[in-house]
Amino acid sequence: MRLKKVLSCFIPALLLVAATGGTLPASAYTMKKTAGAHAGDENLQVLQKLSKGVATIAQRANQAIVFVSVYKTVQGMPFDMVDPFDFFFGPNGPGGQGSPRGRGGRPGGRGEPPQKREGGLGSGFFFDLDKGYILTNNHVVQDADEIQLKLANGETYEGKIVGRDKNTDVAVVQVKDKNFNKKGLGELDFGDSDGMSVGDFVVALGAPYGLEASLSFGVVSAVGRGNLDITKLGNFIQTDAAINPGNSGGPLLDMSGHVIGINTAIYSRTGSYNGIGFAVPANLARRVGEQLINEGRVPRGYMGVALQPIDPELHKGLGLPRDVTGSLVARVVNGGPGDKGGLEAGDVITAVNGKAVKADSDVVNAIGLMKPGSRADMSILRQGKKKNISIVIEAWPEDLDEQGNIGDRESPEKPGKTTPFGMSVSKVSPALRERFRFESDNGVVVTDVKPDSPAARAGLQPGDVILQANNKPVRDPDAFAQIAKEPSARMLLRIERAGQYFFVPLRK
Repeated sequence: MRLKKVLSCFIPALLLVAATGGTLPASAYTMKKTAGAHAGDENLQVLQKLSKGVATIAQRANQAIVFVSVYKTVQGMPFDMVDPFDFFFGPNGPGGQGSPRGRGGRPGGRGEPPQKREGGLGSGFFFDLDKGYILTNNHVVQDADEIQLKLANGETYEGKIVGRDKNTDVAVVQVKDKNFNKKGLGELDFGDSDGMSVGDFVVALGAPYGLEASLSFGVVSAVGRGNLDITKLGNFIQTDAAINPGNSGGPLLDMSGHVIGINTAIYSRTGSYNGIGFAVPANLARRVGEQLINEGRVPRGYMGVALQPIDPELHKGLGLPRDVTGSLVARVVNGGPGDKGGLEAGDVITAVNGKAVKADSDVVNAIGLMKPGSRADMSILRQGKKKNISIVIEAWPEDLDEQGNIGDRESPEKPGKTTPFGMSVSKVSPALRERFRFESDNGVVVTDVKPDSPAARAGLQPGDVILQANNKPVRDPDAFAQIAKEPSARMLLRIERAGQYFFVPLRK
C-alpha cells in the first residue's frame, strides 16, 4: 500500500507535463547519457561481459523455473480455546481464507478442534519438460494435500508427487495434466557438482517470499559440508548467493547455466538470509531423482554400525598419528553386515572405496548411497595396525527407514503397513526390539496408532507385538492383512507388550 501511495503522488506532475505539450523550459538541466565503458578500460568491459552473461543465464533458466504452492489441512485448537477476538476479527476468522468457513467449511462445535487450511511456498525446476518432471526439495512438498505449480508462461496446474526422499531432501513432482501448455517453457541441464571449487561464481533462482523469478548472485563458499543436521545423507555446497524462504527447491547454477545444486537451507538466527546458504549437490540430486522415477524410492545401503566422531582428545586417547583422520566404530550390530565383514568396536575407518574419511558423514554418505549387494572396501586402523576389510552392503531395514519417500503410490507418512483398524504394523527386527524392549522373534510390531481408531479404542499401543490373530499365527504384515480381510466383525489378538502376554478383542 505504501508503494501505491508514493506512485500516486507523481501522477499529477506527469499529467501537467503532458498538458503543456511534453516540453521542458530551455534552461532545464539534463543529465549526460553514457553509451558504455570507455574503449580503453578493459576491466570495465570484463565486468560488463560478466553482467551480460548472468543476464543471459537468467533469461534462459527462468523458462524452467516453477513456483510451487502447497496446501495442507491441519487440526486447530478446540473452539473453546480459540481467542474470541482472533476468531472473529483475525486473519483466520470466519471471513478469512485461512479459516474453515473461508474455505467453504464451518468451524466445529464447542470443544471440537476446527480444521485449518495452511499453505507454503517453494520453488522447483523442469529437468524433463516433455514428461513434466520437476525437481524440488522434499521439505517443500512432504506434508502437502494439494500442490499447485505456476509455470513461467503464467499457466497454473496441479502437481503430484512422483517420489521423495527425506534423507537427501530431494523430491520429484510431475504436472498432472499430460497435455499442459509447454509454450514459453524450458528445461535445465545438470552440470558436474564435483567439479565446483571455492570461489566459483554461481546464480540462485527461485521465489523467495513468493517473489517469482528472483535471482541472486554469489560464489561457492565451501564444498563438502557435512554434519549440518539438514539431512541424514549428503554433503552440501555452501554459497553466499542469497537464499531465503521460498527459494527452497530452486536451482543453483554455474556460469554455463547448468544445475550444480538445489537450494535447500540457510544458516540464520532470524530465519532470513545471513550470507550462508546450502545446496544439495546436483550429482546426488540427479541420482536420487532418477531412482525416485524408476523405483519410487531410493535403495539405501546399511552397514549395521554406530559411529562416533573423533575429537582432539579422543584422537590422543586412541594414539592416532597426527595426520590420520577417520571415524570411530562405537558399536557393531550382531549379525549385521559390518559384523559379518569383520568390523569391531574400536576400529577407526580411515577410507571407504579409496576415498579418505575426514568425518562420520563421509562414511554415512558413502555407505548410505551404495546399492544393497555392493561391496565396500575399507581401510581401518585396529589398535594402531592398518587393515583392509571388505563388507557386503545390505538393504536399509524397513523399520529404520524414516524417509517417507514413496510418492503417490502409497502414503509416505505412515510407518509400516497400514491396516483397516487405524494402525500400522512392521516386521519384527532387532532395531524395533531394542526400541520397544520386547522379547518375541515372531509376529508384527504396531508402529503407529491413529487417535479414535478401532485400534486405539481397543487399547493397542505402538510397540505392541501381535503374535496371533483369530488363533492364527502372524508371521509378517502381509499375513496379518490377509487375516484382517476375513468377514468376522471381531478379531481376537494375542499381544506381547514389554514381556507381558495377553489377548485383546478388536472390533472392525
